[in-house]
Amino acid sequence: MKKNETFSMVVILLIPVAIAINIVGGQMTSLLKIPVDLDMIGVLLVGALAGPIPAAVTGVLTNLINGIFDPTWIPYAFCAFFIGIAAGLLSKYNMMNKIWKLIVSGIIIALVATITATPITVFFFGGSTGGGASMLAAGLMATGKQILESVLSVYIVTESVGKLISIFIAYFIIKAIPERSLVKYKYGDKFIKAKSE
Repeated sequence: MKKNETFSMVVILLIPVAIAINIVGGQMTSLLKIPVDLDMIGVLLVGALAGPIPAAVTGVLTNLINGIFDPTWIPYAFCAFFIGIAAGLLSKYNMMNKIWKLIVSGIIIALVATITATPITVFFFGGSTGGGASMLAAGLMATGKQILESVLSVYIVTESVGKLISIFIAYFIIKAIPERSLVKYKYGDKFIKAKSE
């Protein structure tokens, strides 16, 4: 097994686990009606360890599986793809292995999520998908703000909070993985070096 393979056996085994983490995070968000999304923790985990392409695949598959039960998830597969790419690239350039770097990366990923999700929410769903963030956007629209402005205003805040929480959860999961397992991932050694510094 070559560590630098994009889809090595350890990555293929990690993807379903990451999808399950995403689905649980998404269900918690829906059940609790909280206005932050925690459905990309697994994508960030795969991006940090395995790179952009496996993370993008994880994100798209998560949304397609969730879409079986709730079709509103399907258009957001586009966002999940780009969140995965962003997470993988940030990890490649050592931006996910220190606390201050995690904050910067969380904000960058939140911007990617906001830029990709806002037009989908506005044009596919008229500004509302029924989640907690949609209720906040509806409240802003009721004050006379335009749909695009309302959704963008809400998303920039909720995505920043949600992605910062998600990236730290992913980071603490990685910290709990033994070094002998981390070395099997493309970017796993970046986290081993960070532990020893």
